[in-house]
Amino acid sequence: MHVQSDPRPGTVYEGPAAVSTLRFGETEVRLVRPSDPDRLLDHPGVHAWSREDDYMPYWAYLWPGAYLLAEVIARQAWPEGTPALEIGCGLGLAGLVGLSRGLRVRFTDYDETPLQFAARSARENGFDPATYTTAKLDWRELPDERYPVILGADVLYERRLLPQVANLLARLLEPDGVALVAGPYRVATEGFEAELQSCGLSCESEPVRAVGEQGPVRGTLHRIWKD
Repeated sequence: MHVQSDPRPGTVYEGPAAVSTLRFGETEVRLVRPSDPDRLLDHPGVHAWSREDDYMPYWAYLWPGAYLLAEVIARQAWPEGTPALEIGCGLGLAGLVGLSRGLRVRFTDYDETPLQFAARSARENGFDPATYTTAKLDWRELPDERYPVILGADVLYERRLLPQVANLLARLLEPDGVALVAGPYRVATEGFEAELQSCGLSCESEPVRAVGEQGPVRGTLHRIWKD
């Protein structure tokens, strides 16, 4: 299996891909992923993009927040066909579980290649193409769109991202919508609730856990809505 993207610097994975089967509650999904994600770290295009815009291909790995958010989504009831936006989707695990639970998912990421993997995974699971889309999204240049559900896994890994994520949620979340943001504890996440409040958003945080491929995963779920 081979997946390749457009020639934009930093966006090409030319290695093999594998399919993993992951289970959350009663939900099982198949995930297409790079077999050798570390090779991206040595790609000249990635180095060039990193110098230009502090880019790193974190999307190629499954991070703790992906397992945590997938577990939350799998155990929650969703009205069939509810539109959902996944930000910084990476491999798209949370969105894939959302699709299996009846959501209509728009996968978004800063880079094109993870979107191709997310779409490949959606096809691998046999999801109706009418239930998902993909789009590149720069959090600094937001579209004029609104969603009743916004999903984010491990999107708060650097402190500089807190105001960007808070602003995105304030702009793109529908008035009666909910955003679910999950990840492990990191120093960078301290101050997130203050950023949300400054954007007119409320938040409840709770501990969550899941079972990842390497064992138990623990972290925090931020449930966010507009005041």
